[in-house]
Amino acid sequence: MNRSLQYRAGLTIVVLLLSIWGLLPTFQALSISSAEREAAQDNPERLAEIANIDAKAIRRGLDLKGGMYLVLEVDQEGMNASEAEDALLRVKEILYNRIDKFGVSEPEITTFGSSRIVVKLPGLQDPERAKDLIGKTARLEFLMVRQADDIQDALERLDQVFLGDARDAVVEEIVEEAATEIETAEETDVAAAADSVANPFGELDDVLGAEGDILPNNAEYLKTHPFSGLLVAQGDARQSTPLYVSEDNVVRLQALLDDPRAAARLRGSEFQIDLNPIDFGEGQMLRPVYLVETKPILSGDQLTDAHSIQDRERPGLWQVSFALNSRGARQFAKVTGENVGRFLAISLDGRISSAPVIQGKIPGGQGTISGNFTNNEASDLALLLRAGSLPTDVYIAEERTVGPSLGSDSIRMGVNAAMYGSILVILFMLVYYRMSGLVTVLALVSNIIILMAVLAKFGLVLTLPGIAGIILTVGMAVDANVLINERIREELRKEKTIRASVQSGYANATRTIIDANVTTLIAGVILLWFGTGPIKGFAVTLSIGILTSMFTALVMTRVVMELVTRKQGKQKMSI
Repeated sequence: MNRSLQYRAGLTIVVLLLSIWGLLPTFQALSISSAEREAAQDNPERLAEIANIDAKAIRRGLDLKGGMYLVLEVDQEGMNASEAEDALLRVKEILYNRIDKFGVSEPEITTFGSSRIVVKLPGLQDPERAKDLIGKTARLEFLMVRQADDIQDALERLDQVFLGDARDAVVEEIVEEAATEIETAEETDVAAAADSVANPFGELDDVLGAEGDILPNNAEYLKTHPFSGLLVAQGDARQSTPLYVSEDNVVRLQALLDDPRAAARLRGSEFQIDLNPIDFGEGQMLRPVYLVETKPILSGDQLTDAHSIQDRERPGLWQVSFALNSRGARQFAKVTGENVGRFLAISLDGRISSAPVIQGKIPGGQGTISGNFTNNEASDLALLLRAGSLPTDVYIAEERTVGPSLGSDSIRMGVNAAMYGSILVILFMLVYYRMSGLVTVLALVSNIIILMAVLAKFGLVLTLPGIAGIILTVGMAVDANVLINERIREELRKEKTIRASVQSGYANATRTIIDANVTTLIAGVILLWFGTGPIKGFAVTLSIGILTSMFTALVMTRVVMELVTRKQGKQKMSI
């Protein structure tokens, strides 16, 4: 055996062994039943083991594995062309970071047109959680809480904005709905309640002085005070907020706060509602309402890390621990040192998470965000903060969910098509070329093994169009082997020796095979570069398949043929 043949034989064996090794996780993943996966949810070690196997196995696309398909609309109102393009690209990058950390295998995120982003999440288990994760802007701000004596003026300003003949239909509807609920509500002492709320905010200082006294709303007062009439007061002016809103009125109050006229009238401050309701007994669930400065002292852009931790003071609940960069840490220490005794609100997307009192200067740039967070909620919030906030609002324009059963049907039909086509090709090659046809069959099987191993090893996605690409690859591989066998036949007709015929046949066919495959490869690369979705899935397997088919046809089959015909005395060849 000459040295060249030894090298080629060794290369062939190494490639095949590496390919089989690369496909082992795929075989392991296929052997894990649905029942085993379900049982592993309660076993963290087994769940991590299965996740590790799945990460190394061939990844399936949305059409094979099932999952979610979303089309997102990026709000570009008021932006010029350059700003709109920049916002689109920034949203795409941030979404990719969020989804990548969320744990979805091989997400596909592409821009579509000038304002839309297409998101494909194969194998998604929790679509609602994913939608919340994608749609949130995750705007974190640290805001100083205004003093209690500023509240009266702010309330009067907003009441004036939403009162009178200029009041629009939306405000009118909010007030009428709230007034109707108050009038029909069951109260233990209607007369006493009416006396206590004849004008609950006419003398705010007196109201705040009544510690622990919760003042219910009054329907008549609400009609003349469309904003403050939705609020109730409790506690004293030393609290971070003396104002609350009932759970029933949270949506209505937020609708008024979102009105542009509210921000224009207050100038420099705004009301924000707390994320967490407080139970005051007797079925009264109230949320604090804070008057805060609109200019943040710090923002989430200065965070370097965020992760979930258990709340030591409230067992069963979780917090988010955060760390600031050096600049943010200095600013945080400066502000807390200058505002000892004041309340500092931590705001998430325009809602207050917590508003602790500043006890002293806080160095180090570390802190926690408290709330009634579950483990998942705290983990998602930390993820959002680490990935960064969206530069603009994002809306879900289209949503489709592909069930795993549809993916299974697609796999079965695709595999059946590939299998039936391969069987017909194998039968033809065995009947027409006999022993040489058997070598071709071995090359075809090896070609598919190597192709699938490349998909698994490099984390590429197998899609339904990708299966079509594999079928086309099989056809092209057969074409190359047919060309080689016919050239060998031609040399045998010239009465050359078998070994000489094999060598001449491969030499004469090599250039033709390379030319044909390279031109197809160029087309595949162009499809891969410019194509999206199904086209890209097809181009991936086609491009890889062309390279693997050339290797198996020009290297592997030649090694086998030369080994079989290396004896000089052999005069007959089954071809």
